[in-house]
Amino acid sequence: MIPERMTGAEAVVATLQANDIDIIFGIPGGHNLAIYDALGQQNKIRHILGRHEQGLGFMADGFARASGRIGVLTTTSGPGVANLACALGGATTDTSPVLAIASAVRSDLVGKNRGGLHDCGDTLEMMRPVCRYVQRCNTVEEIPVVISELIRQLRSARPGAAFCEIPNDILTADGEPQIPTAQIAERPQPDAQEIAAAAQLLATAQRPVIWAGTGALLSDAGDEVAQLAAKLGAIVVPTTLARGILPADHPNVVTPDGALWTEVNDVIADADVVLAVGTMFKQEDTVDWSTRLGETLIHIDIDPDELGRSYPPTIGIVADAKAALSALLQQLPDRTPADPAWVARGKQAEADRLSKRRAQAPTEMRALDILRTVTPRDAILVCDRCNLGYWAYRCLPVYEPRTFQYPMGYAGLGGALSQAIGAKLACPEKTVVCVIGDGGLQFTATELAVAVQERTPFTIVLCNNYCYGAIRASQDRNFGGRRFGSTLQNPDFQKLAAAYDIPATRIDSLGL
Repeated sequence: MIPERMTGAEAVVATLQANDIDIIFGIPGGHNLAIYDALGQQNKIRHILGRHEQGLGFMADGFARASGRIGVLTTTSGPGVANLACALGGATTDTSPVLAIASAVRSDLVGKNRGGLHDCGDTLEMMRPVCRYVQRCNTVEEIPVVISELIRQLRSARPGAAFCEIPNDILTADGEPQIPTAQIAERPQPDAQEIAAAAQLLATAQRPVIWAGTGALLSDAGDEVAQLAAKLGAIVVPTTLARGILPADHPNVVTPDGALWTEVNDVIADADVVLAVGTMFKQEDTVDWSTRLGETLIHIDIDPDELGRSYPPTIGIVADAKAALSALLQQLPDRTPADPAWVARGKQAEADRLSKRRAQAPTEMRALDILRTVTPRDAILVCDRCNLGYWAYRCLPVYEPRTFQYPMGYAGLGGALSQAIGAKLACPEKTVVCVIGDGGLQFTATELAVAVQERTPFTIVLCNNYCYGAIRASQDRNFGGRRFGSTLQNPDFQKLAAAYDIPATRIDSLGL
């Protein structure tokens, strides 16, 4: 690391290059133009020009979820940062690695709230609630240190959104920063005694369940989950965002509903040992935390704050999911798998709950069948919070890792369109399908221009019911059918598509 004379903005770009970042999503503004000048003088990082900062955040999030790589974006101070908040909150609650690099007002105005251009007090305080990590660079020399450390945290600890703020005078100032080389991610290893204790519990389990969460998927621990399930004779229950860690048609996989208590929850409650890996037990994975996790709970998570937050574990292990499962496989003695009737019971419970869903909503379930039939097993399905998206969250089978995106924790509306663009940029060889409602599309429809501009072909399934469907359903169910503020006056969406030179067709029947 030899110091080199460069501007702060050049240090930003050089640090990203050193950390193998090759795509950045961005919108230029008066305060971050120095970053754009530096980007324009190199050809290693591809720039994707967005239309709104919220869309930028969702694009970076979709890129990260599809690829496992960090989604990086840049924007200008003040309103540009505020517009990011919704998307960054979604990345944080859904454990998606996104790095936002934004300008700030000049150094002598930071935190003074004197009415400077794009100033709104301390922006870091605005971003703390929606980001996992926040940091400000106060000198040119700090820039590579701070950005490299944020990248290290996203790669080594629990991911989410990271926010780096740099005053605009620091971006244009000269300095002699040292650009560090990329660090190998060092994820936490499990404690040997805790692994031994967990292995002892699992060695005699006769009704074992592996609750596989997002952390297991992020750690690429699918092989370890499969090996452990075979050795134990365990039911594997993937959480919503971990679907595809093993194929939905894998002999041990039993997919729960999440929204309602079903026969699958009865089976989980009857487990003698539940091994939960990389999960925060979200409200919509646990039926409002009413799911009972058997008699004994072993919880593995990279984040110590998650252990005991919602379910107290018998044994809590702070570690990377893949490392912990590998250690368990080594420690677990040879044993006869549980009676096959246990997994068969889980499979029957899943079949029973899907049968009831088909009787309850034949049109929606038929639509999911068609969607799944016409898309490859490795297609990336990006679903928004819309009628069909809700049913996909409950019932859509997923066959490959990182091929199902859905807004869970923060649950912003309209992100699926931008996330699909990011996913296609991350995985250009894969089929990408966006399922979104008429209300949600109008949150981010301007990003259609980005899809056309960047030549990222994907399919949009637009569910047009002229209302905020979930809101209307809640009004009908909980407020005596008094509908107010949920009806939409929509544009002609086919004409909107034509305005962007996007082919479109209308489907009025599923052919039932």
